[in-house]
Amino acid sequence: MAHDLVIRNGMVIDGTGSPGYEADVAIDGEEIAVIGKNLGSGKKEIDAKGHVVAPGFIDAHTHMDAFVVQYPNGNPVVNYGVTSIVIGDCGASCAPVPPKPEPRQVLVQYLRRVLDKYVDDKDWRWNTFAEYLDYIEGKISVNVLPLMPHSPVRLTVMGEAAYQREANAEELAAMKKMVREGMELGAIGFSTSPRGGPAIHAGTPSTFATHDEIIELASVAADYNGCFQFNGFQMMLQPDTGVPSMLEKIRCLQIGNEFRQRPGQKADATRAIAFMREALKRGQEVYGVVIPYTHIRRFTIDDCFFLNGLPTWEAIKNSGNLKSPLQDKEARKNLEKERIAAAGKPEFAEWHGWGRVVFEHIERPELKKLEGKNVEEIARLTEKPAVDAFFDTWLEDDLKSQCVYHGLANAHQELLAEMIKSDTSLIGTDVGAHLDRFFWHGAPTKVLGYWRREKGLFNLEQAVHKLTGFPAEKLRLNRGLLKEGMPADVTVFDADKIDDLVSKKLPDIIDAQEVKRHPPGMKAVVVNGATVVEDGHCNDVFPGKVRRQQLCRAQ
Repeated sequence: MAHDLVIRNGMVIDGTGSPGYEADVAIDGEEIAVIGKNLGSGKKEIDAKGHVVAPGFIDAHTHMDAFVVQYPNGNPVVNYGVTSIVIGDCGASCAPVPPKPEPRQVLVQYLRRVLDKYVDDKDWRWNTFAEYLDYIEGKISVNVLPLMPHSPVRLTVMGEAAYQREANAEELAAMKKMVREGMELGAIGFSTSPRGGPAIHAGTPSTFATHDEIIELASVAADYNGCFQFNGFQMMLQPDTGVPSMLEKIRCLQIGNEFRQRPGQKADATRAIAFMREALKRGQEVYGVVIPYTHIRRFTIDDCFFLNGLPTWEAIKNSGNLKSPLQDKEARKNLEKERIAAAGKPEFAEWHGWGRVVFEHIERPELKKLEGKNVEEIARLTEKPAVDAFFDTWLEDDLKSQCVYHGLANAHQELLAEMIKSDTSLIGTDVGAHLDRFFWHGAPTKVLGYWRREKGLFNLEQAVHKLTGFPAEKLRLNRGLLKEGMPADVTVFDADKIDDLVSKKLPDIIDAQEVKRHPPGMKAVVVNGATVVEDGHCNDVFPGKVRRQQLCRAQ
């Protein structure tokens, strides 16, 4: 009898880190039936000659809770080989929905702030967490690993008080009951954003919780062998925040976001790795989510953030006619000296040179040839000092140019490489948040392309393991490996061509067009035995699972 699907002639890299080998992979139903040679025919066949056949990639951190409703094919991550995503991160999600109008609107406004303006409760066809899972089940192409989110739980139980005060004993008991029900329905853990984390989360409902409340709710997830996800990763290194002590009292897998290099805090990257390794020795599993990209910030003359706080800039930036002082060569020299020396009170703590500043959009047609070039490149073309090339280009474009700075975070490439490769990190994309600047949906292919092929950080087997078997093991998933009898989540890609697209040219925004772009080298993606991506096209099949009981190993 023919197999449902046979992937022939590929190089099987099974996700364990072991050397690849040539073999065919046969799939029946939702499982891998056999791996080997001469497997017989398939009702459907994919010729993988010259391609790698690997497990589906696992995205350890997303905000795709509403995205999977808007883009049920799993865009924009399924295009890049992702077959399983974590949602409900950072205590933020669109379920459960508070029953009262004011807390409901607080949730909507909160999500628009920490995610983006696309969030609209008119699209919500659910109220409870159970109804949300029921709604997406059978309607999405990727597997979803949901977390029970602290702020919606708090709003549902406490109403307006959720963003005014600590919970009382009765309210805490009700929240624990809701988290327990969520775990039994299929959540993989509990998530929060504690007080003191990223500024964008300040004043959100979870920030009014005590650490004792967080410990109690996370411990409910621990009872189900679930995980605890938290925002404000950097507080882990700050004993005065109380977060290290809090984490010691939570006895389950812990995942912090975002493990990044912050400006002026270079040493914290290696400190964080050491902290997590020491914690593991004590029996405390803590991992950090790494985005394998250097962060960017777009800016115009109205928000030249890397000059803000420098004495000369503060003296001239509010002048009625900025063009005149910017033509002053002495003022330019002073600005450059002050930026290098971090004089005054600079808003941005680090400076990595003019090579990080790119003229992304230029208005005047005769200057378009400079578009996409960094200031050092423009300086060489115009035979000017870099500071003059920067200000002259801006002035010649009537101060209308839009620029982008590469290095808002993760600016030190050698440290970022160490973070990515570390056994304390999980790779995430943060898809679904800040659509005008979080362009990280190609993270798996960034690891396979840039970090493996160009920088030599991994060999191919190690890179695949980092994206598959490793996160599957930490998240207790029953996938991440190509083995007979396991769920058939598979990627087929050309290791020589795979690329992340966005590194070459940043999109303006993650919109309906951007989410559907497919990277070079991705031949096919299979989820639970169904081919969801093939040759640059998403198929309208929806085999994704949405519950822990289906996606995680039995306890």
